[in-house]
This record gives sequence, C-alpha cells and structure tokens, in this order.
Amino acid sequence: MNGSFTFAGWLRRAGTTLLPLLAASCLNGGGRFQKEMCEGPPLSDEPLNYWRASDGVEVPCCRWLPPRNVKRKGIVIAVPGMDEGSDDWGQLGRHLSARGYEVYASDLRGQGRDVNCPERGDYHRWQRWVEDVNEFAALVRGKRSLRVAYMGHSLGGIVALHAAASAEGRGPDALVLYAPAFVLAYPPWFARPAVTLAKVATLNCCRVTGPAVFKLIGRNLVSNVEDEAAWERSSDRMRKGMSMRYVLACLDAGKHARDLPGQVTVPVLLEYGGSDATLYMCGRSPRSLCDMFQSPDKELWWHPDREANHDMVNDRLVRREMLDKTYLWLNDRLPAGAAQ
Repeated sequence: MNGSFTFAGWLRRAGTTLLPLLAASCLNGGGRFQKEMCEGPPLSDEPLNYWRASDGVEVPCCRWLPPRNVKRKGIVIAVPGMDEGSDDWGQLGRHLSARGYEVYASDLRGQGRDVNCPERGDYHRWQRWVEDVNEFAALVRGKRSLRVAYMGHSLGGIVALHAAASAEGRGPDALVLYAPAFVLAYPPWFARPAVTLAKVATLNCCRVTGPAVFKLIGRNLVSNVEDEAAWERSSDRMRKGMSMRYVLACLDAGKHARDLPGQVTVPVLLEYGGSDATLYMCGRSPRSLCDMFQSPDKELWWHPDREANHDMVNDRLVRREMLDKTYLWLNDRLPAGAAQ
C-alpha cells in the first residue's frame, strides 16, 4: 500500500466492512434491544472489579499485578476496542505483570461487562470514554511516582489518543496504539448518504446488526485467534443489538482524532497487522500514519509479509512476539522512579 488513498483498495474493503453493516441496519431496522443482551453465561474468567467515576457510575475493570517479590517498573492503562471488554487484555496483562508492570483495564461504557444494560450497545458519548480513561489513570496512579503508559486497541487506541492529548496535570509518559483508525478515508459522497440512510433505517435506537452479519465483519478483521470458543462467546456481548448512534459515535471519535497526533510529544509505539483491514479505513500507509506524530521518539511495527490481522493481542501467530516486543519497548521508556 502506498501513502495515498487508493479507490480500488477502499472499494475492496468497503464491500466486506461498511456495506454489510449498512445492509444489516436496513434489514434489522425494526428490531429493538432485547433483554437477552444482559443475560447468559459469564463472558470471561478474568476477575472482575469496579471503580467509581466522578459522575457516580461504577465501571467494570480488570487488573493484573506483579508478584509481591517483583519490583514495580511502571503502570499500563489498557483501553479496549469496539465491542471489547477489559478482560480482553488478559494475555497482555499476565505477560507484563509477571515482569513487573501493573496493568489495569477499564471497560468503555456501553460495552464489555457494563452493568447498565439499556446502554449496552447504545452508548454514544465518546467524550465520556475519554474522561473515564484519565480519571481511571489518576485513581490508579495516585501519588506514586511510577510512570504510566496508555495502551489502546482499535477504537481503544483512538480513545487513548484523545485521553493523552486532553489529560490535565500528569498525563501518560508513553503511548502504545494497536491498529487505531484515527484518520478515516471514506469519501464524503459515500459517507454522508450512508449515515443518513442508516439513521432513517435504525431511528438511532434500533438494532443495527444481527450476530451473523457482525461475525462476518469480525472475521474480516480478526483471524488466527487461539481460543475459538472464547471469541464466539465474546462476540455475543452486544452484537445482538448495536445502535447506529453507537457506531456513529465510534466513527466520530476517529474523525475528531485526525489532528491529535500533532499534539503528542511523549514516546509513541504504533502497530498494525500485515493484513489489518483498518489500514484501508485510514487510506494511508502505516509509515505515513506514524509520521503524523510529532513525538521525537516514535516507532512503527508493521510487517506486510505477516498474516497477522487486527487483534494481534490474541493472534496466535504473532502474539508472543508482539508481547515480548511491547515489554522491551516499555522497559526502555518506563523505568522505575519519578516521572520527568
């Protein structure tokens, strides 16, 4: 892929991402959210915790702490992606915590294990996601001198980027972004009619995708997952009902992140899978996306010859390599001691 937008590449990917999503919104426009969205078997074996945000809402979270005899090296605040939960960071959390890092992950409101069932799959205030990340980080860090890294996957990378750019006082000391689509390349002649049609079809509060359609889209983004049963189980978190206003909120967060890389001065690690479909949403090469960051310390991991897809944290082909590289990268930038 070159550094400019290519219509052929966009059209090829749009046929397997946005177009099925739009078609599903028309087919399922009359369906309302169902109670079954908040019922069923546990979604994960990861220990569940809660923290209280400034507006009084209790938000689910997970944490992975180093053994008592291991010196703390730093803190990682992990932000889940679209339709993901804090427990999806279990592989990375266990890997880093065993090596001295405290890893904390908080659910985004309206997804994961959010206890507010009516909002699951229908939350549309992405600015609150950003506020939650900074509040959660401040709560975890407290008055300690440990350095903090924000880490986000996909939509979570966009939210982490917003949080890093808007943090007041002590913000993150490093930023790790896995496959964020912070520059959307869909042309206006397609985007505006698609959004208008979707709004009319779903009335902003109706179900937009059935499980089968979203699993088809998901398979285009996620492959090589080691635990097929876990992936299928997590895919039912809110894909039984997802409002178009939730989808538009996700896209809006990406649109407003376009200029944020120029405001980031902390070390940045940007990572994309070689077969990651989000690159076609960006319409740019990974190198050109990395060059948008003004940080003097920025690094890109992208291997176009590798089969790895969107969710590299759970991709059995490259996960171990990615986790080891992430650990080494953090070790060079988050030494134990006072933040500078």
